[in-house]
Amino acid sequence: MQPFSRVVNIDPWEYLVLVIYIGIISIVYARRKNLEIRKHDEYRYYLWGLYAKIFGGVIFTLVYIYYYGNGDTLSYFNASVVLCNLAKSDPLTYLEAFFSANTPENYWRFFNHRTGYPLEYVYFDDRTYILVRFVSLLSLLSFNSILLSVAVVSTVAFGGVWHLYRTLVRYFPSLKWQLALAVLFFPSVVFWGSGIMKDTFTFTGLCWFIYSLDNIFFRKRDISSSWFHLVVSSAVMVAMKPYVFMMIVPSGLLWVLYYRVKRFRNAFVRLFFLPMALMAMGGGSFFILTKLEGSLGKFSLNQSLDTIILAQADMKRSEQYGRNFFDLGEIEATWGSVFSKFPQAVFAGLYRPTLLEVNNVVMLLTALENTFLLLMTLYILFRARIVFLFTLILQNPMLQMFYLFSISYAFMIAITTPNFGAMVRFKIPLLPLFVAALFITQFILDRRAQALRQGRPFRFEAYENGEPRGPMPPPAQPVGRRPVRTHRPPGAGVAVPPRPAGGAG
Repeated sequence: MQPFSRVVNIDPWEYLVLVIYIGIISIVYARRKNLEIRKHDEYRYYLWGLYAKIFGGVIFTLVYIYYYGNGDTLSYFNASVVLCNLAKSDPLTYLEAFFSANTPENYWRFFNHRTGYPLEYVYFDDRTYILVRFVSLLSLLSFNSILLSVAVVSTVAFGGVWHLYRTLVRYFPSLKWQLALAVLFFPSVVFWGSGIMKDTFTFTGLCWFIYSLDNIFFRKRDISSSWFHLVVSSAVMVAMKPYVFMMIVPSGLLWVLYYRVKRFRNAFVRLFFLPMALMAMGGGSFFILTKLEGSLGKFSLNQSLDTIILAQADMKRSEQYGRNFFDLGEIEATWGSVFSKFPQAVFAGLYRPTLLEVNNVVMLLTALENTFLLLMTLYILFRARIVFLFTLILQNPMLQMFYLFSISYAFMIAITTPNFGAMVRFKIPLLPLFVAALFITQFILDRRAQALRQGRPFRFEAYENGEPRGPMPPPAQPVGRRPVRTHRPPGAGVAVPPRPAGGAG
């Protein structure tokens, strides 16, 4: 029996149902916006962020249907339709198939010519089939409409993205628009991170993870629900894309531990505890990743080197992936050889493909974004003269987390995915954090320049916990000069007795 691999067609009624869904969602979300915007001005982007997420997912799907004609997202949806067909014919068997292992025996036991057969590469991949299980629940509610399913997936994923945006705004309220661009409206993130793909769920899981860390260790509020979100978001990342979890764990630990060290006001005490915090970060990361070794699979610490070498060989096969690959040079099966490619791999992960490497429309849009990121990075390096940049980052634990995650994640995807087509999609988790870090860095440098022009003292330490609240300090008096006194006429400021009533006229 042939696997179920129908071409996805969109009927006219699906567009109508999509419009009705957006209308209902708009009413529900507009009510919350109107309640919150009085206290939180950032809610002016609430509906626009939701619309961007939904339309991004819809456009992503239409591109794969009418431009590419096929793709993983369509295979995932088709596999979810197979489970929906099973649910309609036998709900109990559907529940059994939903919770059972995806083995060859179950493949032939649960599915038949009436339900159809999911593609084998989808069914037998554990990480992919988890996505299919979840999407099948949404497909049941959406009448097997791919447009409505995508809209529901985008709505669910928007929750984590919005919480990340609000977390960043709480630290830097003057950057509402810039942070909205980085998190809610950055084109690649909206396009690649909103469809029926693992990237959509791992990205929103990353957002929930950061939001939960902030609640638990910094704001100290909603502790129970935040721990729940932290565990669930970690499970989603580990289940679908473990390498995202592997990169965010040490970065998150650095954020939490370094902030604790920074709270010591005594420089000697900070110097004493800093190495201990770094060792705790490394040891904690190693412990967590070792304990999850079975769940990480080929991305575990023991197998990661073999995974890198195999990925390098596989992704360069031009007959399968086209000629969109880039070459970092020969990599041997040693960690020394792998890390020798660190500079060029990080550059590739952050800024490639460039405009000189474009050969299709999708790559052109990505190259324009990369050009923007590169120019913004060079501008910041020029303004900060590198020395001040390192000082700024050392004084800000959140920026440390963002830059560490962005750089390490860029290195990881470039060294394991030397193919532009795949890397554009894989880099989605780093883009919001990296762009937000650039905007925050530029903001602090602008404040420093403003303070110097006005003769006010400036300390990077004042921004270690976000944007300082309260009035700015007065301009400093020039050294060696007496305070300037304004001239006051004689008698000024002396109380004058009131004129007696009935005086001489």
